[in-house]
Parts: sequence; structure tokens; C-alpha cells
Amino acid sequence: MNPLHVVLALLLAFASQPYTGKAQGQQPNCKGVVHGVVLSQGGKPLGGIGLILEPVGDYDYLLPRVKTDQRGEYRFEGVCDGSWGVFVEDKEAGYPHSGRYMNWFLYGVRSPQVEITDKNSDAQLNVNAPPKPGQLRVHFITSNTKVTVTKVEVQLKAARKRRVLLSCGGSDSSLCEGDYFLVPPDQNVKLRITAKGFRGWPGNPGRGRTIRVPSGEVLTIEAELKPTQN
Repeated sequence: MNPLHVVLALLLAFASQPYTGKAQGQQPNCKGVVHGVVLSQGGKPLGGIGLILEPVGDYDYLLPRVKTDQRGEYRFEGVCDGSWGVFVEDKEAGYPHSGRYMNWFLYGVRSPQVEITDKNSDAQLNVNAPPKPGQLRVHFITSNTKVTVTKVEVQLKAARKRRVLLSCGGSDSSLCEGDYFLVPPDQNVKLRITAKGFRGWPGNPGRGRTIRVPSGEVLTIEAELKPTQN
């Protein structure tokens, strides 16, 4: 997959790893434990689903990952002091990317968190699996094959002032072909597409074109881009 440069740093993701019972990437002197049960939308324990443990605030390391057991239970060990959230992130299960900011954009809800301290080193946090996000794939078509598109920006806006601005392309990429953008499921979302050296995408009436993608499904759009100078 070609790299996506995400303005809000929402879409950094890595492949899921098997359940190990121990948080990977944590410091050896950290002794906290975060555990709980993951429930499906029907309220039943969800076994074999991938999770990430994300700190509140900035971070610059690979997030710890585990998978739930057959009873839907998970356990992160070796957790440092601080505030933490647990999120479903499992590409094969339909959750390619996750995290606090991503979940706010997709679902418009604040994610629960727990606090690990010297006095409280064991915290339980049950997780309700959200609806699977929709996926948007955009095929870019140029009316003038002699003009090269080097960068494209895709803006997605949902209700309650939730928005992301994503850019892709560059000298060593094939312009997002094969990439996808996650969108809030079963909701109206405004889509705008712009490209340097090209007119605004004709599908951008007013503040953008309204799209709606059902949970877990893929919407493919062909965006024809016309250069500002022929």
C-alpha cells in the first residue's frame, strides 16, 4: 500500500500480531496491567479480535497489541503509568485503523480510558466493538494524459465538526491507487477532492459532494481531474 500522509496523524497502522498476553513495546520497568472483555454489538464476548493499547497524548512508538481469547478477554501487561485507552484494530475483521482520534471522527463519541499509577496498577476496561467503518476508494483520472498529478488532497467532513484532511501522492508513489479512506458508517459525509495544478473535482458542488457508505462496505468513486492549463 502506498503511504498516506495524514494531517491529523490518524492513519498510522501496523499488521496485527497474535495474542501473547503481554504488551509489546512497553518499558521493562512498567508493571501496570490493563484487562477486560470485548463485546460485540450484540453484547456477546468477541473472541480472536485484535486490540491496541493507546496512551492519551502524543507517542512515537509502536503501540502494544494483543488478541482476545475465546471468552473475549484480553490482557495488556507491562503498562507504564498514565492514561490509556483500548481500541479494536483488526484489518481482517473490518477494522483497519483505530485510535482515540480516529474513533472520534468515525463515531462521534469520546472513548473511555483508565489510569495506571503506582497505587492503581491494575485497571479493568471493557470494550464495546463499534460498527465497522465504511471504506472509500478513489480512482483518479486525468483528462490530459500528458499532465502528471503529483499530490491529491481528500477532505472528509461529518456531523459535529468532525473532519479529516488527508493527502497522498509524491514523486515515488502511484497516487493512492489501491489505498482507501475510512469514513463514518451509515452517515452523510461531505467529500472534497483537490489536486495541485488541477481544477476542483467536478463532483464538488458547494461545500462538497455528499456520500454515504454502509458499515463494512466499500464505495468506489472515479474522480476526473482537469488541469488548470491545457
